Amino acid sequence: MKTNQQQFSFNQSLIALAVLAACVPSFAQDAEIAKLILPDSSITVGVGTVSGDEKDRTIFGQFNGLRDKDATLQLDLDINKRDEATGAWFRLNGNNLGLDNRDLSVSYEKQGDWKLGADYSELVHHELRTINSGVLGLGSATPEVVRLSAPGAGADYNLKLKRVGLGLSGEKWLSNNLQFEVAFRNEEKTGARTFGTGYACATYVCGGTGATAQSPTRQIWALLMLPEPVDTTTRQIEAKLNYHDQKWNVSAGYYGSFFNNSNGNISATVPSQLNNPLGALSTLTTAGIGLRSVLEMPVALQPDNQAHQVYVSGSYRFTPTTNGNFKVAYTHATQDDNFAANGLTNAPAGVTSLNGEVDTTLIQFGVTARPIPKLSLLANLRYEDKEDSTPKALYNVENTTFWYNYLPSSTKVVGKLEASYQFPADVRGTFGLDYSSYERPVPVSITEEELAGLGAVRAKNHESGYRLELRRSMSETLTGSVGYNKSKRKGGDWTSLATSGALVAGGLTYGVTAPDTRFIALNPGNAFPMNMVDVDRDKVKLSANWMPNDKLEVQFNLEDGKDKNATAFSPVAQQKGWLESSTRQYSLDASFVLSDKWKLNGYLSKGIQNQKINHSTGYKADLESRSDGVGFGVVGEISSKFEVGAQVTYLNDVTKYGLAVMPSVTGVVPTTGTNVSQAAIGLPDVSYKSTTLNLYGNYALRKNADIRVSLIHQRAELKEWSWVNNGTSFVYQDGTTVGMNPDQSVTFLGVSYIYKF
Repeated sequence: MKTNQQQFSFNQSLIALAVLAACVPSFAQDAEIAKLILPDSSITVGVGTVSGDEKDRTIFGQFNGLRDKDATLQLDLDINKRDEATGAWFRLNGNNLGLDNRDLSVSYEKQGDWKLGADYSELVHHELRTINSGVLGLGSATPEVVRLSAPGAGADYNLKLKRVGLGLSGEKWLSNNLQFEVAFRNEEKTGARTFGTGYACATYVCGGTGATAQSPTRQIWALLMLPEPVDTTTRQIEAKLNYHDQKWNVSAGYYGSFFNNSNGNISATVPSQLNNPLGALSTLTTAGIGLRSVLEMPVALQPDNQAHQVYVSGSYRFTPTTNGNFKVAYTHATQDDNFAANGLTNAPAGVTSLNGEVDTTLIQFGVTARPIPKLSLLANLRYEDKEDSTPKALYNVENTTFWYNYLPSSTKVVGKLEASYQFPADVRGTFGLDYSSYERPVPVSITEEELAGLGAVRAKNHESGYRLELRRSMSETLTGSVGYNKSKRKGGDWTSLATSGALVAGGLTYGVTAPDTRFIALNPGNAFPMNMVDVDRDKVKLSANWMPNDKLEVQFNLEDGKDKNATAFSPVAQQKGWLESSTRQYSLDASFVLSDKWKLNGYLSKGIQNQKINHSTGYKADLESRSDGVGFGVVGEISSKFEVGAQVTYLNDVTKYGLAVMPSVTGVVPTTGTNVSQAAIGLPDVSYKSTTLNLYGNYALRKNADIRVSLIHQRAELKEWSWVNNGTSFVYQDGTTVGMNPDQSVTFLGVSYIYKF
């Protein structure tokens, strides 16, 4: 494992002070300049070992490969060579070459003329949790479900996902003003990730009113853990010409993206009997289509697709104090993967693929100017039009009703104006105006219905707001700023998607538009889509930087923001759907130079996120996530040859699930029922805590060779009720369980030899 000194870094301002310190000998400056012109090369070789077993280090080893390896090779390369005769540079850089998150890059260039480069990278993610299952071919495209005799009686599976990337690049200066660049990247992703299927029988699928009843011998719903098989390739290519002179800086190019998935679907084989909710063997319903038949239907995976973009972007200097920037781009994206070739049947008559086609036009331009020394101005405007030309077909079905695929075309406009002025008394004020609009098509004819499951949708939203900021140097050692943002998102009337009930009786039939107040008057429990509702946004920012001397620096930051649903609602039934979200962030960073050889740094941080959501008939949810972090580090020299460092960090993340009972549309709060019982019980917190101690020592054996020892100790605790609660696992209908060791303690020790030349 590569552990470098950057983990114990201190504030950059202290580096700047050190560079500018007085009485630095001129020969030392010359040595530093020479090091920048021709940097050293180094090779690091070592070994590392880690304590515990696989279950003790699923958190620590999820990305570095140390989950299933007790020892590892430490190998890093940093080779820099320059041909004095030609001026050509050769660079070879490799990090973590003995681990699962390795990368290697090589480049050969003649500065100001040409450059060739290549890079290779690997990243393996080991799933935190272990799956215990009897499924044959788990993680494949054709798994066979086998019911376990008891939970935990199956085999253990540790899923992992591996990414392998290869990049090639080149550039050539065609003249003093014109440069050509080309880059290609290929990324392959293989393995499996957590996924599953399930279905609760609707009466028109599993037949008769009996489909709504569950009995010990009749199973009408089931959940199965069937990991998604991953075998994909993504290729990206970009070629562009860059031109610059005293006024122009322009790039014109092409970008292409090509995605291929070797797996078209997951097709499972399911037995006729599975466990019911009490764990007893029961027969899957066979009425109608039948639950077993539904569970064995192929589940589509991501289809092949591609996108092509041509663009021109750049900037122009009108005057020494006025600059303009712009970008124009056109993107053509398609998805025409064949249904039958991917094992997907029952497509609409005569349709062999989606034949998806989306064209996106982007136009953006902006201007920055300083008309007088104390005044800075900025203006930006961005226009994006997305046109979905995918053919319509009757893909979607609910009972015996079919409707068309929805075409998510849209038009976005975003604008910004900003002015900053330097007032007396070292006060700089900034005032900004922001505007955005988003327009989408909405269905207006039920004969060509495109949406279902919603009460109403909105064709257009627009948001406008302003920003204020004051920044002041209160003294030579203290600088502070305060900012306030406020905006409102509104929109036009709502289009009804109702086909029955009070809305239709009140005249809001399918395709009719009306204000939100009319919908609420006819249906007090109406919930509007959260991405379309009116929203009031407020945010406050505070920051301060205190540097009383060249040894101490302290920074403080605070952010407090809130988004509130401002759409009309019934005061009796209360507001339904999303209500509000809020975020608070506090941070304190400090660095202190004890002496020329010893430096300290530390931080405190706290974050609180909150969401309030009301179900239309069941629950009030008050979700709160808290994150607290503390860190302290020290770096120093015991002698001219011996450098040491230490850092300790603590993180505590907690998510709380507040539940209460939601009143009916008439305002009556129920006193009995499942939702009342669940609200009384509540839900446990989900928490993650980790304490990490990081130590290193670097001893110079001689001028060009060091010995480095690194030690990392981590204690982590993850408690989550969704998989295991109070020692009881969630059990799938075939007996599959998912779990992990919630309390983990790991120690890593690495020793490496660094050779510099």
